[in-house]
Amino acid sequence: MIELPKIPKPPGSDQGPRWFQIAVALSMVLSASAALVSAFRTSATMSALVEQNARLVRAGSTPILQWQVSNSNTNGESELVYAVENAGTGPARVVWMEMSYKGEKLKSMRDLILQAQKELGVESLKGIGTTTGSIAGSVLVAGRVLTAFRWAQPPQTNATAFRLWKAVEGMPQHTELQACYCSVFDDCWLTKFDGQVPQPVAMCQAEGRVNVNGS
Repeated sequence: MIELPKIPKPPGSDQGPRWFQIAVALSMVLSASAALVSAFRTSATMSALVEQNARLVRAGSTPILQWQVSNSNTNGESELVYAVENAGTGPARVVWMEMSYKGEKLKSMRDLILQAQKELGVESLKGIGTTTGSIAGSVLVAGRVLTAFRWAQPPQTNATAFRLWKAVEGMPQHTELQACYCSVFDDCWLTKFDGQVPQPVAMCQAEGRVNVNGS
């Protein structure tokens, strides 16, 4: 058997030519750069999705308080009914609520009757069948209506009580109301119940406020 002589390989032949090595290195750099850009884009996309989902959750949990005034009940009977409704999509925690009549802040919903007595110059009446409830400190779920004041119209045979009822009936046009409330995420708003969009506030501070109650 005849063995052929081995031809030695030129130095550096295993690594390929110089241009090939440079091309491979550039390819690796480009591939790594593309992977890095893709990672950044994926991270940005995920952050945007998380932020969008958070906004959707907050939007689905935003309370909106509305003040309701009526001179008749659901049965069509003459009755003064003042109530607060949460017309939003999430629970509302009412921190404080102030009511003023002709610039004077009221401490109780029954002060409406006292104001009417002063204006008409009549003595206090006993046995007036009113129902009241406090709004401040309450948590209203979406769609809930909380009654603050209810007074059925007295019979006209009770002339004094009837006059008082009619006087209180006309008070809303001279009454101002405002409240501060927060959502479950501690996003807070100040509303004046005047048809305007509630104003966002950093927090609701009850200190220094005259909370109208139902006593």
